[in-house]
Order: sequence, then structure tokens, then C-alpha cells
Amino acid sequence: MRCFFRTIFCLLALAASGGGVLHAQINTEQVMNIGRNALYFEDYILSIQYFNQVIAQKPYLAEPYFLRAVAKISLDDWTGAEADASQCIEINPFIKDVYRVRAVARHNSHNYENALEDYEKALEMIPGDKELMLNMAMCHLALKHYNEADSCLKWVVERDSTVERAYLGLAQLRMEQSDTLQALDYISKAIDVDKTNVQAYLMRCEIYFNVVEDTEKALADINQAILLEPRNASLYINRSYMRYKVDDIRGTMEDLDYAISLDPNSVTAHYNRALLRSEVGDNNNAIDDYDFVLEHDPDNYPAFYNRTMMLINIGHYQQGINGLNALLDKDKDDFVALYQRAMLLIETRQYNLALRDMNTILAKYPKFEGGYMIRAQIKQRLGDKRGYERDLETAVNVMKSKGVHYSNYNPLDKEIKHSQDIRERRVQEHFDKQEEMRQLEQNMGSLEESVEDVKKRFSQLLVVDINQEILPEVSFDADGFYDEKAGHRRYRSRSRGYIQDNNVEVLPQGVFSLSFYSYDNKLNGRTHFMREMAQVNDMHVLNNALTLVCAPSKLSAYEANLRFASVDYFNGLLATSQPRPVDYLGRAMDFLMLRNVDAAITDADRAIELMPDFMLAYFLRFNARFLKLEVDAASSGESANAEASAMLNERMRQTEIEQMTADVNMVIRLSPRNPYAYYNLALVQAMRGDNSSALSSYSRAIELKPDLGEAYFNRGLLYMQQGDREKGTADLSKAGELGILPSYNILKRMTR
Repeated sequence: MRCFFRTIFCLLALAASGGGVLHAQINTEQVMNIGRNALYFEDYILSIQYFNQVIAQKPYLAEPYFLRAVAKISLDDWTGAEADASQCIEINPFIKDVYRVRAVARHNSHNYENALEDYEKALEMIPGDKELMLNMAMCHLALKHYNEADSCLKWVVERDSTVERAYLGLAQLRMEQSDTLQALDYISKAIDVDKTNVQAYLMRCEIYFNVVEDTEKALADINQAILLEPRNASLYINRSYMRYKVDDIRGTMEDLDYAISLDPNSVTAHYNRALLRSEVGDNNNAIDDYDFVLEHDPDNYPAFYNRTMMLINIGHYQQGINGLNALLDKDKDDFVALYQRAMLLIETRQYNLALRDMNTILAKYPKFEGGYMIRAQIKQRLGDKRGYERDLETAVNVMKSKGVHYSNYNPLDKEIKHSQDIRERRVQEHFDKQEEMRQLEQNMGSLEESVEDVKKRFSQLLVVDINQEILPEVSFDADGFYDEKAGHRRYRSRSRGYIQDNNVEVLPQGVFSLSFYSYDNKLNGRTHFMREMAQVNDMHVLNNALTLVCAPSKLSAYEANLRFASVDYFNGLLATSQPRPVDYLGRAMDFLMLRNVDAAITDADRAIELMPDFMLAYFLRFNARFLKLEVDAASSGESANAEASAMLNERMRQTEIEQMTADVNMVIRLSPRNPYAYYNLALVQAMRGDNSSALSSYSRAIELKPDLGEAYFNRGLLYMQQGDREKGTADLSKAGELGILPSYNILKRMTR
């Protein structure tokens, strides 16, 4: 559906001037035209920046809100698009396509009732629009208004028998009504209309495989889907399962291998291949696959259990013992695991631990004569002769009481069902959790989503690999290529096209820091200004002008040499003349740029001693201490006695945080309307775990500087972390509008 909407809105962008708005200023008209061009060429982020400029100058115009809503729709920012469309309607309710835009935004936010109202309003203004009627049908279907959905879809088919989406909608409707034969008929009609529709083949494949149980026909359909999308890893994973069901082991393995070559991070493919490898006796490679699965999904109980049993079977006893330890930590009454561990401990000559386990076993089963004989052997090897003799005597007495000379009795036989029940419960819990996450993802953005659901989903985003990027299937020289499968153009640049598809690491924007080099966001063209910084620059006493940046990059070799030369200059100056606070500030800046944080802090101290109200010195010292904390955190794990020194490291960390807090509070006292100080304070408060104060500080920073996108972004992350999806979504949408690109990827994954 997304690709369909995007196609429509790119066309709408060109026709948007139909709203009848006239522009008095040539510059505004030029900026609007540039924004339209950027929108047409799918530079959505850039187009938003141009529309921002027009809105800032002429907030009473409707068209820039409409076009900005179109751009946000293309970035999956449903909340921002709805807000802009609503503002456009408030200014000018006669731009007909704006109701379509807002309907789509509400539709994708699962706000179906309000989306239907907008679709109906749009149809009043554009009667006979088939796409609007299709979208209305999908809303009705989501709300289980089956009669209304059926009427809408048949209305479309009666007017145009070539709209395959209408047939697929009717098929979905019939499936929900348990009419499999009619659903298959509609899907076949969709395929007759468009034999390249992958969705149709997959829908029919699922029905054949899961409902009709005709694996041959299901395989034929998924084979056709693979011909159309040969680089879609999930198709090969699904086909491998079907092939396994018809005992095509070689085909199953080939599909899994190829799926992993296409998507090396697929946990499902690795898990399925591990199962298949273990089945064919390729144990070592199966363990490698299980290792991969557990690295990416540490709570995957089936993978952990299977790996443990496999390690035992191939003679890796100590690793098997470690696995059994973990299993028994979860389920202390798993008798089979306990018995297995006891036997392995004996095999590895860990007799004291084996004795502990056998004591537990015999306490539960005091008539287990074989257990006494095993324990007797353990005691003999431990040198406990009396214990050895006593256990042998007990074993004989138990057998006499049973009237046998030799017994095959083993409580393992009795307990095995209980242990199997434990494992089945754990496996079911794992799959239930997966299904819960799948349902949560399907329902993302719904108004009923709970605080705990939002927290859970947000926690899943915290370890996303920033380097995952969609790569073209063929080389190209231009900035992008047309992806026929996706229905749009793909780009190398992370700031063009559908940037929400580029996964980013979910981390807050960094600290605002003094610098000699600007690394600011070039999209929005904003520079960061502090009055005190400008005053120092006007003195022309430093070797470079001060700038303010968010999370500066590393120095190049050339820039580093300049800074070393500047340090030499200040060394000579301070040695031969009366030291001034600004001279220490200049050298401290050089040290900060060169990551010599201790020297930077020392020089900032000296500047403050000479001039206790020198705000920039406190700001710089805060920056240096913040950097020092990062360096200390990165190196703390390198100690050989890391565990022993953990408490000391934490105490040092708390001391550093207190010092940073004191510095930034001093900056605020000396410069009470400084938004960057409140922003930095919020970062420190969040590090302390004081999210309530951090939210307040971010809000104060935004109050002082309403276009501080970094503050919106970080506050949005905190809201999401607390489970407040509505506020988090609004802040991330605003941050994206202000040029903070990671916002759109997070919005996509949190609110789709």
C-alpha cells in the first residue's frame, strides 16, 4: 500500500497549486518551486526544509502545509503528515487532495474511523475516484465492516475490471469470512489482470499450503513469486519449509543457504538451517548456526536447548554442563537435566559437584538403588571409604526390600514426561513471545497501544545496526536507480529518497560542544549561536573562531597539526606574558580538540580561577568532563580485574557526573536563557536515570529555541522509553521536520 500512496502523492505534489493561493513575494514563490522540485525528485527531507522556510515567513499559506504533509507521508511520518494536513484544512478547506493525504495518514496510524470520514469528504470533492474507494474498503475491512467493504470493492470492480487490488481485497474479505474457494477465485482473477503481482501469488500460496494443504500448488506459486523477486530472502525461507514437508532435504538446504547469502542476519534462516544440519548429522555447523541465533536472540529457548544437547552428544561435556546449568537456573525441578548434569560431572571428574546433584536426586527418590551405587562410586573416588560402603549397603537393602537381586529401576523413566512438559512450556512461551511481538508490530500506532507495549517495542530498537543499508542489485553511476520491485527509486545517499528505510542506531543526539570546526546539519542550514561565544570571537584573540556543534567528528591529520601548532603558540604566550583567562580558554580548546581532556580541564580551571564568572570556561570544562566520562566508560572493560573494580568505577562515574552537573548549572546561572546549557543538562540528567528532570530540561531548551531539533529528538526518545507513544511520536516527527534524519526510521519502526 505504501508504494501506491507514494506514487499518488508525488503526482499530487505537481498539481498542488490548484488550491488557488497567490504569492506576493517572488522569493517565497521561488522557494516553493524549489520545494516542489525537490518533492518531485523524491528529496523529501530537503523539500521539507524549503517548506519550513515558507511557513516561517508566511504561516497563513495553506499550500506549504499541504506539500510538507505529502513529503512526510512519503517518509512514513503519519503523525506529522496528519498535523500538517489539518493545518492546511484549517487555513483552506477547499484543497481537495488534502483530505486524501490526511486520510492516508490516519489510515496508516490505524485511526480508521477518522480516516473513513476523510475518505468520504475526499469522495464528495472527487466523485468516482477508484483509489479512494479502495482505501475506504481497506478501512472497513480493518474494522470488520464486511458488508461495507464488500460494497466498496465491488463498486470498484464494476467500474474497472483491471484493478487487481480490488480482487485481492475481495479475496482477503472472503478469507475472513472462511470462504476459501471464493477467495482463490478472486486471487486468480487478480493474477489474470497482472501476472507480475507477487502479493497475489503469495496469498494464493498461503491458502494452498495452510488451508487446502496442496503443497504442490503452493510450491508452484512461491516459485513464481521467487522468479519475480529473486533477491527476497524470506521467500526462500518459506519455500525451504515447504520443500522440507515433501522430504526434499537437498532443496531445503539450498534454499536456506541462499536465503542466508541474501540476508546474513536472518535469525529464522540460521535457526532452520541448524535444525536441518543436526538432522543430517552436520553437528559442528549446526552449533555454529545455533551460536548465531543466540547471539542475536539470547532468550531463544529452543535454540539454547538444542545446542546444549548437541554439545553433549558430540562430547563437549563442559559446554554441555554450562548449558544444563542455565536450564536448571530456569527450571530447578527439571529432573532429566539434573540427572544429565550429574552424569557429565562424573565424566569430567568434578566429583564434589556430582555428589551434590546425586544427593538431590536421592532425596527425591530414596528407593533408587542405582542412584546409591552411583553415589558410592563418587564417594570412593573422593576417598570417602565409609560413605562408599554405606551407599553400597543401602543399595543392597533397597533391592532386598523389593525382592530383587538386580534392578533396572530408574526414576528418569518416570520424570521424562515432566521434563518434556517443562521444555514444551518453555518452547511455547518463546513462540508466544514471538507472536506477541508480531502482533504488536502489526498493531503499531494504534490508539489502543499500551504503555508497556510501547516500552517493549522501543527496547527492541536499541541494538539496531547502523550499517544496514539497502544495496542496489546492479552498479550505477547516478545517485540512484529505479527499483521495479519496490516501485520507486533507491539512493546511495542517506539523506535522499525513503531515508526511513535506512536502519539507524537508536541513540540520543550528542552533547553540544565548543569547537573550532563546524559539523552541523547542512540540510536545515541552521547555525548555533551563543552571545558569549560571539563576544570572544569579536576579540580576535584565538587562532580560530569558536563554533558550537552537536557531537563533533574526529580531526583530520591536517586539523590535528594545526591544533598542535596552536598549543605551541599558547605555551609561548603564557610563558612570556601575563596570563589571561581567554588564553587558557584557547589552549584548553586545542587540548579538547586533541582529546587531551585532563589538560583541557586543567586549563579551564585556570581560566575560572582568574575569572570566576567566565561562562565559556565552565561550558568548555563541562565538554571536557563529558568526553572524559565517555573515554573512561570505553576503557573500563579493559581491566583484568574489571569485576573487582566495578564499584570503584561506578563511584568515579557518579563523581564525574556530579562535577558535570555543577558546571552546566553554573553555565545556566551565568547565562539563564542559554538553550544549549539546558540541553546538555538534560543529557546528564538522563545519564543519572532522572528522566523526569531530563524531560523538563529538554522542554526548557525547546522553549528557548523552538527549532532545536536535537532536543525534540532526545525528548522523543525519552517519551518512547517511558511508553508515551503519542508525545514521543510528535517529538520525533518535529525533529525530522527540523532535519534530524534518524527520526524517520524510528518513526517507521515505532508507528507503522
